Amino acid sequence: MADQKSKPRRGARDDRDDADISPSSGPPVSPSPRLRISPSPHPPVSPWALPRRNVFLLLIVHCLLFTVTCRQDMQDQPRMKPFRSTTFFRDGMSSRAPVTGTVPRGHLKADGEFFTGKKDTPTSAPAAAQTATPAGAAPAQGIAAYPDDVEEFPLPITYDVVKRGKERYEIFCSACHGMTGNGDGMIVRRGFRRAASFHTDSLRQAPVGHYFDAITNGWGAMPPYAAQIPARDRWAIVAYIRALQLSHQNTQSQAGQPQLQTQPPASQTATPSSGGHNER
Repeated sequence: MADQKSKPRRGARDDRDDADISPSSGPPVSPSPRLRISPSPHPPVSPWALPRRNVFLLLIVHCLLFTVTCRQDMQDQPRMKPFRSTTFFRDGMSSRAPVTGTVPRGHLKADGEFFTGKKDTPTSAPAAAQTATPAGAAPAQGIAAYPDDVEEFPLPITYDVVKRGKERYEIFCSACHGMTGNGDGMIVRRGFRRAASFHTDSLRQAPVGHYFDAITNGWGAMPPYAAQIPARDRWAIVAYIRALQLSHQNTQSQAGQPQLQTQPPASQTATPSSGGHNER
């Protein structure tokens, strides 16, 4: 019981502790004076009020982000599909015609003789009238028949040019004119109209410009080949045609010469004896 009385009960104040912290128990303590803060001469700054340099930086960053988000790829850009109608132009066509006088790069064609096969100074009308065929007379042949066509090649003819012409000739010309230029191509053998032979006197004497003009613009039943064959390859084909004509002339001249006797006369040949492999 004594132990229970000596133990302070829970929640009871400890008078001894209160006595220790009372002001009368120790020396007097003077309160420390407060530190006075003088007001700032500058007005209060709002968090939104930033220096001008920072405003410019934020504006630049915003513009950069805006341009990145608005990027367009080439496949997504506004465009007109070929031959598609549109309401944007008055004529309703999306494809626009080039400006009058526009020349594609590399297609100026300043050298008229090279790209047309015609002389730069064509024959005048009176001269052409003088070369007109009178009634009952034979038509003009050779250069007289084509006075406006060039007579010489406008480019140097080398082995490579003739070789190139042979390749192009076999692709585009041999079907009608044949491999040797006799006009007996494969389609002629199948029943089509016979093509001209390059070994006639009229075509052998024709200027080189006539062949180039015929390949470019067509001649008779022959269609034009300007879209399929470039100008330089057309001149190469003409050079190979000249080579075929020279080869044919040499063959004819050799055919007219007497043949060399390579075998003994029949009288000098030995008469085969009967029997052996000669018997039937």
